[in-house]
Amino acid sequence: MFIKNNLHLKNITRQRVAEGRNLIKGLRLDRNEKVDIWPKNFINNILKKKPKSFFSTYPEITSLYKKIAKFDKVKEEQILITSGIDGSIKNLLSLLTKPKDVISVLSPTYAMYQVYAKIFKLNLFKINYTKEYNINRKDLNLFFKKKPKILFVPNPNQPIENTIDNKDLIKLAKKCAKINCFLVVDEAYFHFGSKTAVPLIKKFKNVIVLRTFSKAFGVPSIRAGYTISNKENMSIISKARIAHELSSVSIAVAEYLLDNYSIVRKNCNLIKKSRKIIKNALSKIGLYCRSEFGNYVLIKFQNSSEAIKVVNFLRKKFIYVKGPYSKPWNNYINISLGPPVLMNRFLKEIKIAKEKKIFN
Repeated sequence: MFIKNNLHLKNITRQRVAEGRNLIKGLRLDRNEKVDIWPKNFINNILKKKPKSFFSTYPEITSLYKKIAKFDKVKEEQILITSGIDGSIKNLLSLLTKPKDVISVLSPTYAMYQVYAKIFKLNLFKINYTKEYNINRKDLNLFFKKKPKILFVPNPNQPIENTIDNKDLIKLAKKCAKINCFLVVDEAYFHFGSKTAVPLIKKFKNVIVLRTFSKAFGVPSIRAGYTISNKENMSIISKARIAHELSSVSIAVAEYLLDNYSIVRKNCNLIKKSRKIIKNALSKIGLYCRSEFGNYVLIKFQNSSEAIKVVNFLRKKFIYVKGPYSKPWNNYINISLGPPVLMNRFLKEIKIAKEKKIFN
């Protein structure tokens, strides 16, 4: 082989996220996306004031930095825009770690943490959950003894939602600081009701916050996310940015939604309303479910066989859900939340599955 470096990458299995969904007939509840669709005039409203040269010129992103800074009440110098949160994760690992370093994340969670750990030859220590859905404190305490470099805390996490309040985040930040470990708070889902860790950036030099436009803003297609930290950290982290962080279209969409945040707020309120309806409806048919601050609901079945049968039954109806997961969560599935009017289709079919005794 002509390539001599990074030969370990040959042994890493990479799979594209499952495609092949019927995007016309289907109800997309498997990827925590915006379940409903944007109106036909959405992109026209975004592009109508753009100059004729818009598609012929390189992207200009300074105004987006200004809008994000204003939105999050930080300085422009504290931000780095990336290709979604996964772009932020990759950037941090490439700059803040070296091979064999120890990093950690709550588990199960976003799959790219494990992928990037393998790419950068890092030791990923998974902090598991107890049967009561709490963070396993033994795992957490053991992690701190391993001289770690980064603790990633998705807050709230998915699929096992366990939201950490700022008092506990402060404790984690202090504990991490004592051993020169970064605390990175992944806030992909924070807009749906939880508290942000951004204020902690002023108090702790080791705190970094990650955000995305994929969830509450409802535009995963634009692949836009960003990193926030103090100016000193960002004076290093931001230097690794690519020539143009986003495409012109992605920038335009992100700016439009920040300028018209009432659209995002309305969407979040619909999700919160739907969350209550779905939890109540599932409870009435004997299903235990969890959801407090996310745009998703974790649903428990008696065993993995039931969970698999339900997933397959719904897929035949063009309703796509996520799961089941690896043990010990192999009797759980996860559904994304959309407006109540669309979620009625899911409720109808899950009730039919119950009647047909696909699950007890």
